[in-house]
Amino acid sequence: MTQTLPALPRGPRGLRTLRPTGTVWAALRLHRIALGAWFVVVLATTVLLLWLHGPGADAAARHLAACATPHCELAGSAYARYDQLLRLVGTLIGATPYIAALFMGVVCVGRELERGTAQLAWVQSVSPTRWLATTLAVPAAWFLAGTVPLVVLHRLAWAAGPSPLTPWYDTDLYVGTGPVALSRVLLGLAVGALGGVLFRKALAGGVAGVAALLVTGWLSTRYRVSLWPTVTDHGRTPQTGPPDAQALRYDAVTKDGELVTNNMACADAGNGAELKHCARGFQDFSVTYHPSSHYWPLQLTESALILTLTALAAAAAFTILRRRTR
Repeated sequence: MTQTLPALPRGPRGLRTLRPTGTVWAALRLHRIALGAWFVVVLATTVLLLWLHGPGADAAARHLAACATPHCELAGSAYARYDQLLRLVGTLIGATPYIAALFMGVVCVGRELERGTAQLAWVQSVSPTRWLATTLAVPAAWFLAGTVPLVVLHRLAWAAGPSPLTPWYDTDLYVGTGPVALSRVLLGLAVGALGGVLFRKALAGGVAGVAALLVTGWLSTRYRVSLWPTVTDHGRTPQTGPPDAQALRYDAVTKDGELVTNNMACADAGNGAELKHCARGFQDFSVTYHPSSHYWPLQLTESALILTLTALAAAAAFTILRRRTR
């Protein structure tokens, strides 16, 4: 006589629904070491940024308040440490897209195609398109989940700091305090995947992704100031613009109507005698700049362009993979 064994207890239905399965679970398990390392980096950087936003900023402000002379020594001070650590975080955020490109090109796509493990997954009811979509989506989720709080805290720590601080248009600060940082991470993943699909080699795929990211980064730095209309101030005396503005050029017009571009000698004139000397022979001075209010228009415009490149790179990777696996 047979006896039916009772069914084993199961967990709550909601927990089973939230648990990743299929290709998502396989991707998480395959890259669990990288995910754990990224979590540790994000956690340590978050703790550092919280310290910079609170005690670090207070100590730097107290040091500057205690300085009685304009040439106060900052080397080795609390302010110097604050500035160095803030720059270090900016460098880490700026390097994240390159890490993402290497990880995607070398580990996720290039190595899997080179070793044939991707082809093994394709014969087990996982289509190449679905495999690549999961390979892109899972790292994108954890990279963005870690980068978003770092970018927000980095901006808060910079805003809470004392003056003088790194200006808003400094390249390292600019790419680490706004949506440009997030869009560049996605671009790094996309070009890394494209490099891996193109070359089917781990090293070649990673190098191609990093090279493409370097080119786009150079183009962004080179033409960033042209993404939004500038402001120009004119006057009878040398113009400098607002103190927090990114000055791009200083011009002057002589009494004969000749334009003298980048008239830096008169731009830094301070006392009355220097101003009188600079005004002699000129009838107009102008300064062209980006005020601090242009930070968000520049960020959003550049992010939109980067996301467009990201979509094109991802679409190219899917197209090439589909054509090669028909």
